[in-house]
Amino acid sequence: MYAPKSRPAMILAAIAALGGLAAVLHFQLPVPVDAAGQERSAQPGDKQAGAGPAGDEQGLRKAIAAYIDAMNKGSLEARLAFWAADADHVDESGKVTRGRDAIAALLKKGQAELKGTKVTGSILSVRFLRPEVALVDGFIEFVGPDGSKESNRYAIVWTKSGDKWLISSARDFSAEADSLPSLASAQLVQLEWLVGQWEGQHDKAGVALVCRWDRNKSFLLMEYEVKRTGEEPLWVTQRVGWDGYNGLIRSWVFDSRGGFGEGYWERDGNHWMVGESGILPDGGAGGATLVYEFLDANHFAWRSQDREIDGQPVANSEIKFVRKGAK
Repeated sequence: MYAPKSRPAMILAAIAALGGLAAVLHFQLPVPVDAAGQERSAQPGDKQAGAGPAGDEQGLRKAIAAYIDAMNKGSLEARLAFWAADADHVDESGKVTRGRDAIAALLKKGQAELKGTKVTGSILSVRFLRPEVALVDGFIEFVGPDGSKESNRYAIVWTKSGDKWLISSARDFSAEADSLPSLASAQLVQLEWLVGQWEGQHDKAGVALVCRWDRNKSFLLMEYEVKRTGEEPLWVTQRVGWDGYNGLIRSWVFDSRGGFGEGYWERDGNHWMVGESGILPDGGAGGATLVYEFLDANHFAWRSQDREIDGQPVANSEIKFVRKGAK
């Protein structure tokens, strides 16, 4: 459910935010197969891991040109048609706007400023993460009626839905920016709302979470501290990254008692579901489906469901997290 088709491989992962294992699904990683469905060895001319997949670049460039044209025509409706329903936008200051309705309000607010302005764009690079997902790095320039100029750099993730290219995630940068975040950050930005300090409570245990970007925004680093009365604190480190080969967000988990594991992420609206599997220090194995639910900028829910350890079911659990300092 959470991983691509092909040869099975047990992926190990332990999430111990509640002081116990919460992980295990059976996943599969891709291997080449022949026409009969049998595994085959690599052949000359095969695409190598890490090579960019082919995509409809011509169609994508036409969509970008059409969007610029809509800006010049002052057509808010035409511009909005290019945004996916669950798209997000991050401005230069880091302010995040999520969802097409909120983005519509943002575009409408700036529409008056475009009157009489000539808009042009230039593309620096197009990188396909998958045939239907591409990261575009470029510049956009605004020339006002008085000849004044203003420009900014952008990074936009476009996703192909049917035969139409839609904006999935857009981020603005200053025109002076000489580099952009890593390729992975374009996929991980959907989880940027997790960045910060959080607090939660569950079954007499206090849970503190700190989430931050790694260098170049290549990974999200999450550190949990679980405190129970009369027990040593439990520390859990989670690294969340982008798997460009399989086209999935993945995470790796390690706890201070020796548990470890791995998971695959899948988004459904404001829910991020993680299929986890892992190994305990004593050799036991288990798993669960974890759910991160975005509630608002200062609150999210964490749930662990369908849990089992060594084939035995474990009760589901839930924590409501509040951003530190918020009410």
